[in-house]
Amino acid sequence: MYEGYTEIDKTGLYKNSPYSFENKETSNYDENVSIYGNIKNRDSNKLKLYKTAYKHRYAKKKGLSKLDCYYEKKIFKKIDYIYNLADNWHGDKKSFKKKIMKKFGTPLILFALLPCLGLIIYILFGGNEIGRGIINICTKTEANHINASPPCAGIHNVITEDNNNYIEYTHFVFLFLMIMLVIFVFIYILLKVVKYERLREGKGKMSKKEYFNYCKEVFNLK
Repeated sequence: MYEGYTEIDKTGLYKNSPYSFENKETSNYDENVSIYGNIKNRDSNKLKLYKTAYKHRYAKKKGLSKLDCYYEKKIFKKIDYIYNLADNWHGDKKSFKKKIMKKFGTPLILFALLPCLGLIIYILFGGNEIGRGIINICTKTEANHINASPPCAGIHNVITEDNNNYIEYTHFVFLFLMIMLVIFVFIYILLKVVKYERLREGKGKMSKKEYFNYCKEVFNLK
């Protein structure tokens, strides 16, 4: 809805839009800046309008769309923080990257390791397909445990064979879901980064090929 209008139109659109009331007390940006100023800053105007309209947009959303709107705002704030930090940074590039890595990289790495929690049970107790784990659990019946040859050295009467199978299936499902969750979250973040850059640069609609090329440009993959 923010595409396809001139910079002069933007001023009128903003004043007459349902979003203007949200920012009247704190900003009269479009009323007070010159036309030259609007043209000079056109790259960020679309992003400003988009962020200004957040409350109005959030109130109209329902279900997953509302959740998407909420997390999009959080991601945009993180990106704003990085840009503001870069604008005011007086140290070298290495120390800047170190600070960003500490604030955002470390939590993301820890999140990416979340699926490893699903491996703990396999490591400790093993499984039908991977063999025994660190702790040797015997799931045989009492008679089979006593009459085993050679003698069974596993811990008995802790987990039955059926229960062991249930635990193994449960952890397989947990591991699969955690991997899917991590992949989804990282893709979601990358898409929001691309969206932020499109708004910041005032990009209009793109074809699939143009969007793909723009993604490579954003992440310096060209």
